[in-house]
Amino acid sequence: MRSAGSVALLGCAAAACAAPGGDVADEVPAGRLANPELVTVEALGTWDDAGPDGSAVVRAWVDAEVANRRYDKHVVVEVAAPHPAGWVRTLHPAAYEGVISGVGGGARERWGVDTIELFPDGGPGGGMTGPAVVRVRVQDDVDGDGQDEMVVTPWRRLWGEGQLSAPGAAGEADPWAEVATPAEPDGAATTITFAPFDDPGQVILDELDAVIARARAAPGERHTVHLAVFNVTDDELIDRLIAAHHAGVEVRVVFDGRKLRPWYGWYGGDDRLIAAGVPTIGALRPGGAMHDKIAVFDGRRVATGSFNWEPGARRDNHEALIVTGAPALVEAYAARMTALAGGVRLARRHGALDPAGEASVSFAPDEAPARVLGRLIDAARDSIHVAMFTCKDVAYDDGGPTSLFAKLAAARARGVDVRVIVDHGIHEASEYHGVVSPDDSADEWLEARGIHVVRADNPRAPYASMHHKLTVIDGEVVVAGAFNWYFDAAYRNDEDQLVLRDPAIAARATGELAALLREYDPAWDPAEWAPVTVRFEVTEPRTRWGDTVAVVGDVAELGGWDVGAAVPLDGGRWPVWTGEVVMPAGTHARWKVVTLRGGGGASWEPGADRPLTVATDAPTMVVPATAR
Repeated sequence: MRSAGSVALLGCAAAACAAPGGDVADEVPAGRLANPELVTVEALGTWDDAGPDGSAVVRAWVDAEVANRRYDKHVVVEVAAPHPAGWVRTLHPAAYEGVISGVGGGARERWGVDTIELFPDGGPGGGMTGPAVVRVRVQDDVDGDGQDEMVVTPWRRLWGEGQLSAPGAAGEADPWAEVATPAEPDGAATTITFAPFDDPGQVILDELDAVIARARAAPGERHTVHLAVFNVTDDELIDRLIAAHHAGVEVRVVFDGRKLRPWYGWYGGDDRLIAAGVPTIGALRPGGAMHDKIAVFDGRRVATGSFNWEPGARRDNHEALIVTGAPALVEAYAARMTALAGGVRLARRHGALDPAGEASVSFAPDEAPARVLGRLIDAARDSIHVAMFTCKDVAYDDGGPTSLFAKLAAARARGVDVRVIVDHGIHEASEYHGVVSPDDSADEWLEARGIHVVRADNPRAPYASMHHKLTVIDGEVVVAGAFNWYFDAAYRNDEDQLVLRDPAIAARATGELAALLREYDPAWDPAEWAPVTVRFEVTEPRTRWGDTVAVVGDVAELGGWDVGAAVPLDGGRWPVWTGEVVMPAGTHARWKVVTLRGGGGASWEPGADRPLTVATDAPTMVVPATAR
C-alpha cells in the first residue's frame, strides 16, 4: 500500500527526512560492507493507522535500488526502533518490483516491502524513544573472493524526529551485523520426545544447561544458542535463555515479527528477552509467518519439530521434539538459521529434494516440502499414518497439477492403509478465544475416498490441541518438523520438514500414532498394533501375611484405574512382586502400585502417577519399581 491515508514520502515529516544522498543527519554509516553501486535506498514512506485495540501504528514502505548482478537475489529490509528496553528490530524479505533502468546485467531493479509496522506508543518498556531507522541488506560476493557476504546500506531515518541513532552507532558491537550460526556437529544419535506424556521443555533445558556449563568452563571461547521459534512464552525456558546470555553465551532469538504488536498481550516473551539485553529480531512474512521451531546449540546439535516453547506445548498439547547431532542435519539447519537472521543464504550442500538417505530436510517456501512428501507417499507400499494439526491439502505441480490429498487418495486406491488424525478444533466448527470457525470440509473429502479419519479433541485444557505434523510411511520413514499441510505453510511461511529413515525413531513415532488412535479413535483395535509383553518387577517388602500387590493404571490393560481389574503380581520372589501384561507397542500409560490387604481394602502408593511408554523396539520389556 503506497497511497493510503497520510503518506509522508521519504520519512515521517519534511523537516525530519531527506532523499537518499541528502542531509547526512538522516544517515548512519553502514561500515565496510556498504556498496552504493550494488544497493541504495531509493524511496520510503509512512502512513498512520491504528491497531484493533486503538493503539497508534505507523506503517511504512521502503524501496531499494539493486544492481542486477545475479539472477537469484537475497534482499532483506531491516528496521530498528528504539524503545526503553532496547532496540526492537524486524526483518522483511523484499520483493522484486521491476526494472528501473538499463538492460541485462547492467540493469538497476527496484525491490521493496510494504509490511513495516512501528508502534510509537507501545512496545517493550513503553513507547519509542527516538526515530526508527532502516537499512537494506543484499547478498553478493562484492570483493570477488568466492564467498558471499551481506552488503548493507547506511541506516536511514524511517520515521520520527530528533537525534538519529542506530544499532552499533555508539561504538558498541551490533549483534545482528553479521550472523553466522556455527556448525560443529557432535554426531549424537537422533532422539524424539512426545508431549504431553514426556516433557520436551526439559530436553531443551538440558541442552541449554550443557551450553551454559561449557561457557562457564571456557569463558574465552565462543558458545552459542541460536533459535528461530514461532512462540517463546514459557517462563522457565525464557529464564534459562537469559541465564545463558548472562553466562556469556551468544544467544540470538528470531521469532515471528507479528508478536511485537502491542495488542498481542498474551505474548510477553519478546519483551522479557529484550529487557534482559538478549538480541532478538522479528521476522515478518507477507501474508505468512516465521513458523519454524528450530534451535542450534553450540553448533553441535539441533532441535526441531512441532514444539513451540510454550507451557501448553509442554503440558497439554500433543507435540514432537527431535534433537540430533547428525552432521548433514546440523549443517543444514545452521545455514538456515543464518539466513533467517538476515545473513547469507548459501546453496545447499545436501539436496533438499532427495529424501532417500538416512536423513534430509527441506525448507518452505523455497524448497517445496510438499513435493518431497508427495514422492514419499507415491512410494508407500503398505501404510501411511498421519497426525496433522492443519490438514487442508497442498496443491502443486509435479509434471502436472497434483496435491497431497490426491496422492493420499491414489495410495488408498492401490490398497495402502491410510489413516489421518486431525485436530478437532481446526477441522470442525469450534470456538477459539472468542472466535468461532466454520466446519472445514477437508476431512470429509478424505473420508469420501475411503481414508480413515480421526478427529482428536484434546481434553487436557480449554484450547489444547493435537499439534503434531507427523507422518510414518511403511513403518520405516518418519516425516516431521513444523510443516502443516495447507497453502500458507507451503507458499508463505518459513517452515521445515525433516525426513528420517531411522528404525528407532520410526518405532517411537509409530507408537505415538498408536497411542493417539487409542485415545481418540472409537474404532481402535489393539490387535492391529505390535504386541509387547510388559513385565512389572515391584519391590515391596512392607506387605503382611495375606496381602497381595498389583499395578493399576489409566488404560484398559492396567484396569482403567479400577482396583478390581488391576494386574495382580506374584510374590514368589518376595519382596519382589512380578507380573506380566500384553500391551500394544508405544502405549502411553500412567500407573501406580496398590497393595490389596488380606483383611479387605486397598492401599495406594502416595505421590505422582508413574509414567510408562511401552517399548517399540522389542517384544518384551521389564519395568522395575520400588513401592513408595
